[in-house]
Amino acid sequence: MSSTWFWIAKRRQKEIISMCIVHIDKISNIAKTLKEMVEHYVKKEFDVAKSKYEQIFNMEREADNIKRKIIAELSREMFHPIDREELIRLTLTSDDIAAYLKATSRRLLLLSEAEIPPDVSQVILSMIDKIYDATKLLKDDVTELFEVPRKALEIADDVERLEEEVDELRMEALESILKWCETVKVSTCILTKEIIDSLENAADKCEDVADVIRSIA
Repeated sequence: MSSTWFWIAKRRQKEIISMCIVHIDKISNIAKTLKEMVEHYVKKEFDVAKSKYEQIFNMEREADNIKRKIIAELSREMFHPIDREELIRLTLTSDDIAAYLKATSRRLLLLSEAEIPPDVSQVILSMIDKIYDATKLLKDDVTELFEVPRKALEIADDVERLEEEVDELRMEALESILKWCETVKVSTCILTKEIIDSLENAADKCEDVADVIRSIA
């Protein structure tokens, strides 16, 4: 009886993990669309950038719905309390990545048609690139959880390295922004810094997800 329950619990756990993979894939698409939004913004294609924001808004809402479904499934199933807690933490922390990416896109929209210096916009794009790479790695990482746990640990290390690179880029961006702030409106300066901070927070959450995966693995 005990072995049967264990088998059922493991099977349901794999099903939840599959939902987590779908969730992270949606978040990865948000990162990809955010990069496209910034690229159009830099080219002064503001209408296209706004349409990309609307896509991000809708995808973040879809990710939120997936999050709620995962938590609902975990709440009504016979999971070991530790397993349930770890999977809920994985889901909520992953969802934080989407929230920070959406916040970045919203702040970019609030900048209206302010012109960000090329060096700052390039650093922003580089940060998003690395966050996008991190989300793709997280999807692989969750996939390996029940296949090759040792591989999951290695991928988590790669995510951590990307977070460190984003942190270095943030310092580079802040240095340029401080010089630029002497020549622009205070509101423009503040919003641009908040964009950088939101991206750093998204990268931090990628590392937090990797830490949860390490714990599960």
